[in-house]
Amino acid sequence: MTREEVREFLENERTLILATNDREGTPVMHALWFTYLDDAIYINIQSNSFKNRNIQRDNRVCCLVEAGEKYFDLRGVMIKGRAVPVEDAEERARVQAAADAKHERIGSGLEEMPEYFSKSRQQRLDRGARLMLRVPLEHVRTWHFGKVRDHYTKAKTRE
Repeated sequence: MTREEVREFLENERTLILATNDREGTPVMHALWFTYLDDAIYINIQSNSFKNRNIQRDNRVCCLVEAGEKYFDLRGVMIKGRAVPVEDAEERARVQAAADAKHERIGSGLEEMPEYFSKSRQQRLDRGARLMLRVPLEHVRTWHFGKVRDHYTKAKTRE
């Protein structure tokens, strides 16, 4: 994918798989919602979570965002890097504004949740300190199998 395609893809997908390393060094996967802004992925987690304990011990992470159900629709972005806490209030506010804009554009993902679940979720979010982490897009790999089809189609016509 081109840089612009990566930006558009990350701005319009909701879920990423975050890989951290546990105490024994074994990779552990976590599904999370994320925000993309200024060539970085941002996630918001509980400070006392298992994933944060892993990151405090070893902040090397891998983020995978993928989409598609059929072979030629498969596309994705993998980011390897270091998760760092976001302390700056202005940066946090810009990320929240980007998250709000994303929810306006693609929906919050909570539209069909029953009211009791929404209340319970809000209580969980309000319980305990939250932590925002940034993973810069430094080491990025992408794929788009639809482009592979185009490549082979063009190659076949040249024969």
